[in-house]
Amino acid sequence: MEESALQSRRPPWRLTVAVQAALCVAMYAAFSLGEPRLHPRGGGGGSGSGSGEEVPLGRGGRDSGVSFLSVAGGARPPAEQARLLRLMESIAQAYEVKFVLDVALLGEEDPLWQNGSLYFKALNIPWYSTTSSHGQIIGNFIKKVKMPYDQNLEIIGINTGPLQEPIHDGKISTSSREQITWLEQSIAATSSDWKLVVGYDPLVVCDETHTPETTKFYEPLRSIFAKYASAYLSTGGFCGYFRRDHSMLYIGNPSPADHTNGDGFLLHRVNPLEMESLLINLEGKVVQTSVAHSHGLGAL
Repeated sequence: MEESALQSRRPPWRLTVAVQAALCVAMYAAFSLGEPRLHPRGGGGGSGSGSGEEVPLGRGGRDSGVSFLSVAGGARPPAEQARLLRLMESIAQAYEVKFVLDVALLGEEDPLWQNGSLYFKALNIPWYSTTSSHGQIIGNFIKKVKMPYDQNLEIIGINTGPLQEPIHDGKISTSSREQITWLEQSIAATSSDWKLVVGYDPLVVCDETHTPETTKFYEPLRSIFAKYASAYLSTGGFCGYFRRDHSMLYIGNPSPADHTNGDGFLLHRVNPLEMESLLINLEGKVVQTSVAHSHGLGAL
């Protein structure tokens, strides 16, 4: 009798399964509602692609890699600068961003660097800045960031000012040659899996037609990039925000002076095999995306 009464008090197994399934659905919905999202818009040209789907913002560690931001320095109206920094902060927190690259002409004298590095101080996220001082070999830096699986991401910052000096009688200037030598020696000496060179000037020349025939890369560095580097980050230009030359990817950050396409910044997610770069405007929308493979994996 007692066993029969106990069985009668037990809920049917179908009801138990249904309740458990409902709880799982509710938990999934709760996590989905709590996850911030970027809302992309169509468009995009060059080597980047426009995104037609909603891009969820997960945690930086879920892809077994490292996330960081890059942004073009320069002066902005206070309201626009505040909006930019607030959006960068929300993305940085969602992706557990490790650092910010400020692609600036004036280095630590850059207005955005001065405000942004202070704004992000509470998040314990460092800002690194480029510079472009003509005739002076300053502003170079190397930062190594540890990645999962004993891999490393190496950031090589170079002062691109001397590289802009004109070539006379087929010869480059002494300061330009010294910069090229420093870059080649520095980038060849490291065994990091990812080697990203960052500088202020695009080092890419093209006209408004954006055709491959009219695009010219800075020739003295082209062979160095092709041999060692995974990508080159700088400000943008007529050539667009993403430009590919064989296995090498050139990435340009939107400039505050670029009134045609608007302001914004880039989110980079690097894992052992690839680096995905998302161009985000001030509305929090993904304008373009591009993927660079780890050096030697460009054909995959």
